[in-house]
Amino acid sequence: MSATETIVRTATNVIATELTTETLLALAGREIGAIHVKGYYPVAIAAEVAQKAIDHPALGHYHKQYTSSVGRVYMPHIDTKWDPELTAKYHDAALPAIADVRSMFHPYLAPVDKVRLDLQELWPAGANLLRLRGRACFVGAFRVFQPSTSEFYPHNDAIDQETDAPEIEGVLNQLVANIYLQVPEEGGDLHLWLREPTAAETEIILDVEGLDPKSVEEPVHVIHPEAGDLIIFSPRMLHAVTPGQGTHRVGAAAFIASKGPAEPLVFWS
Repeated sequence: MSATETIVRTATNVIATELTTETLLALAGREIGAIHVKGYYPVAIAAEVAQKAIDHPALGHYHKQYTSSVGRVYMPHIDTKWDPELTAKYHDAALPAIADVRSMFHPYLAPVDKVRLDLQELWPAGANLLRLRGRACFVGAFRVFQPSTSEFYPHNDAIDQETDAPEIEGVLNQLVANIYLQVPEEGGDLHLWLREPTAAETEIILDVEGLDPKSVEEPVHVIHPEAGDLIIFSPRMLHAVTPGQGTHRVGAAAFIASKGPAEPLVFWS
């Protein structure tokens, strides 16, 4: 293999319908493509908080060309952009932001907290909040897609493209948990390709955070989530979200890094 070639890693196209130790291990090991648990979170609570997210004073937008149409509540780690001042700002706000998101669901358990507890119990070595250079990370970001205009082009996410902090050494796979609070009846579909991008595709993604959909093959899975659903997959592989029609698409999300079953999972947004 030449220096310009890359191994494009894939997953099988099986989608599990239960969150268990077995399905988590299979997903982290790429023996399956996703976990989709219907009705994971109460729809009535989800709907109430979805509107709070849409109206939240901290609602901003991602910084890259092909993600700037999508809103997010509180800065995610990707928007630190390797900048020391932005990185310090992110960590300074992390714990207060977690507390604020949690308060929006009070007196009920926030959906990302539910995921964190479930994975802490189900993963063989438990699960913890990620700290980078000893500083706590934010987890529990809301993603807000405006009707008709917001979408994610085919892209991938990888923590080692955002930081060289020593805590990420040994990461074998990255997962993302999405809990859907509000979904339009039409559109807002999740596309999964179940393969990592090529080296050439990665270069484009790092520049503008997305590929022209016409430049890639048809996705392996097209999933239309419903409010209350949980979907976990590996965002290191290509994925996209189509525009929704008529209403906002709102979800709560957490990235999850795995160093293998003998090490705890870690969470961040």
